[in-house]
Amino acid sequence: MRTLTFHRTCEVSGLIAAAALALVLLGTATGRNALARVYIQSTETMTNATHIHSFALDRLDPTCPQCM
Repeated sequence: MRTLTFHRTCEVSGLIAAAALALVLLGTATGRNALARVYIQSTETMTNATHIHSFALDRLDPTCPQCM
């Protein structure tokens, strides 16, 4: 019989906790509302984010002839 190491025990208990949390979040109305709220806030934040257009990423490309 194999002995269980502390690391393996922590891995297994973490997987069980993650599965239980996923079931609770998806299985209850409160969990689904919380997930919906997080999703709406994250998409709202992405929509309202200010983007910096002053730095062109092409300047980092070594194959770009205009950037040299």
